[in-house]
Amino acid sequence: MLDNIQVAILSRVNELAARFGLKPHEFVAVIDNASDKPILRFEVPVSGNSAKEKRFSQMLDLLKIADDSHELKATAEEIVDTLDNALKRAPKQRQLGPR
Repeated sequence: MLDNIQVAILSRVNELAARFGLKPHEFVAVIDNASDKPILRFEVPVSGNSAKEKRFSQMLDLLKIADDSHELKATAEEIVDTLDNALKRAPKQRQLGPR
């Protein structure tokens, strides 16, 4: 069952991905609570577009997640803090002005 902590984590993941020009349907991120600490895992990374793959890799770098593991194991609070810190350093979203 999805709880508010998982929603908070996944909302931040989607916000961070948007900063890198990635859409939620282009990858799959899950929270695995089977072990003693939650794991934020990118089960299906971005593929099929080299520019987007590069941006996805940059996003993982901000999260200090190795490209080969695609996961972050920490307490829920540490995962949220890691995502918040990455959002502070991520590219800003472009503001659309009047046309």
